Order: sequence, then C-alpha cells, then structure tokens
Amino acid sequence: MQKKLIALAIAAAASGAAFAQTNVTIYGIADVGYVGVDRDHFKYQNNINSGVLSTSRIGFKGAEDLGNGLKAIFTLEYGLLLDNNTGIGVSNGGVANARQQFVGLTGGFGTAVAGRLQTAGLDFTVAGSALAGSTAIGAVNLVGGPVAGANNFPLLNAVSRANNAVAYISPSFGGATFAINHARLSESAAADDRADNSATLLAVNYDGGPLTAGLVYGLVSVEKTGAATALTPLNAFGVANAKNSDAKEWGVRAGYDFGVVKLQAAYQQAKLEQGLNGLGVSQGNLKNKRWVVSATVPVTAKIAVIGEYAQAKVERANNLSDNKDKAFSLAATYSLSKRTTAYAAFATQDFNNSQYNGSLVVVNGIAPGTANRLDANYYGVGLRHAF
Repeated sequence: MQKKLIALAIAAAASGAAFAQTNVTIYGIADVGYVGVDRDHFKYQNNINSGVLSTSRIGFKGAEDLGNGLKAIFTLEYGLLLDNNTGIGVSNGGVANARQQFVGLTGGFGTAVAGRLQTAGLDFTVAGSALAGSTAIGAVNLVGGPVAGANNFPLLNAVSRANNAVAYISPSFGGATFAINHARLSESAAADDRADNSATLLAVNYDGGPLTAGLVYGLVSVEKTGAATALTPLNAFGVANAKNSDAKEWGVRAGYDFGVVKLQAAYQQAKLEQGLNGLGVSQGNLKNKRWVVSATVPVTAKIAVIGEYAQAKVERANNLSDNKDKAFSLAATYSLSKRTTAYAAFATQDFNNSQYNGSLVVVNGIAPGTANRLDANYYGVGLRHAF
C-alpha cells in the first residue's frame, strides 16, 4: 500500500511539472454602459451598450520555455457583447470574428508570429490618443467615417486586423522597437486566379518613460477585386472593381507625460491610387488626412479628466466636393480599484456633408439615407472591469 502511495505521489508531481511548463493566462475586459444618442433627423435613443470606454473581450495567452532564452507563445482573443446573447467572438457592430489568434516564437532575436493579427496600423491608432481604444466615444474614431462607400483609412479599417498574416517585432533598443507586418488579403483563386492582393506595414515605436513616439507606413496592393459590373458597389478599399490599385498611408504620433497633464497627438495621411474599373473607366485618386490631439489630466490619484479633438478631411476624385469631419470628446474616469473603472463621457460628431443629396437613393455612390453621415451627440456612463 505504501509503495502505491509513493508511486501516486511521484506521478502527481511529474504531472504538475509538465503542466507548469506552459503558463496560460486568461485575461479580458468587461465594459458595459448607458449611451444616449441624439442624432439629426432621428429620435433620441437610450441604449445599454457593451464596450463603451474599451471594447469588451476575452483572451487566452500562454508561453512555453524552450530553453536558451527561446519561448513558444500563443494568443487567442475574441470580442464580447455583454449587452445581448451573441456569445463569444462577436465584437461591436455584431461582426463575428477573432480579434487576434496566433502562435509564434520569442527570444533574444525578437518576436515572430503568424495567424490573424492585430496589425501595426491599429497599434498606431490606439497609441495615438487617450480615447483611441473607444469606438463609441473616442473622437479619433468618430471622424473619417464611410464616404461614398469607402473606408477612408486603409490602415485603420482594411488591415487593422489581418487574416493570413505574419509579423516580426524586434527587441527593444534603448526603448525603440521595429515591426513589420505582411498579410495576403485573398487566398481563394475561385474569383480570379491572377489576384494577389496583399498588405505590408512597417512601424517604428519609442517608449522612453514620459516620452512616446511612433511612425508607421502601410501599402495595400489590390491587383484585382472581382468581376466587372457597372453597378457593383465600392469594395473595402473604396475601389469599384478596380485593377492594379494601391492604397498608401503613413502616420506619425508623439506623446509626453508632464505629470500634471499627458499630451498626445497623431497625424495620418492616406492616398488611394485607383486603376481602371471593370468597364475600363478610370476611378481617379482619393486622399484622406486625419489628425487628433488629446490631453489627460490626473485630478487626483483616482480621478482623471480626458479631452480629445479630431478632424478628418476627404479629398474626393473626379471634382467631387471635399468633406471635413470634426469630433470632440470629454470623459471623466474614477478608479474604484486597479482593475475597475467608472466613467462618464460626452462626444459630439460634426460631418460636413457637402455631398449629401437629401434623398434615400444612391447618388454618385453615396447613400445619405443611412445614419453614419449625420451629426450626433453621445452621452455615456458605465463601468469597466479588467481581468
């Protein structure tokens, strides 16, 4: 009997050692709040929303020590909508997908990963201002919305999260890191076996205590997007069946924490060089510019006030009028603990709809009957818990 007990103890110890070799962490954010929406030409809306201050999510990440400073790593992260019954893997807007899921290696050489990735484009945007992580009240996310069906900023919208992607992130050199992302945007040859659509992003970031800064450059190359038809709407890059079209974007950001206030600013510029559509008609070019400034004031050890202002200008092709969007956000946060934050916020969204045709039909690719180009005010209050 004693021998059996000893054997069981040895087996249990060995099993515990095996499990200990892979460290797995469950993490996430649970954020729910009230959002009142006062939009032009619509009745006032009272909503209970998920992900107001920060997008709700759940994730699993782990690392296994392979020896000699080398580790195998993985991350599986999925969106949550806590205000309804859509379940794990559904983010704001009701889109079912993974935020990021990858496996890779890390060590003295840096980090290399592959899978569905959060790219350097989204990293740049989130680091550029205090409320950039909020799609509900962040001023930078309330400007540059769809115009004529096009996503205005390829880095933010088209490849902020990329499938079929690989990435390399260098080790830190005195606070500076370098990253490169590459993604193949289409794997199936069913539609067109010549298509080789891809995105490449390069980024340099610096984190030196109170000073932070970053540069990013992205190129989205679209060889062919599908069959030709005069009525096909614009695709994710704002191109109607275009061939040999490139979207280029660059951005610069900086921030400094003075103690009494933390200032941040970012600027992005994108240019879409459109080729011929399926009918052989030139689509012209599209240029977009966006900037944001924000200030965070720690009133006390637990209370902070955040102000953010952003603008985006869309320079249309084919002599169409330009649009300039403006947004302002004001938020107050109260730290109930290190992981739980109560918040209240106000945001206003001002669209210069020079192309608004006042009808419910599409004119020049514009569908003004939708609400995403109408001025609005947002009022929010809620609770965020990080785990």
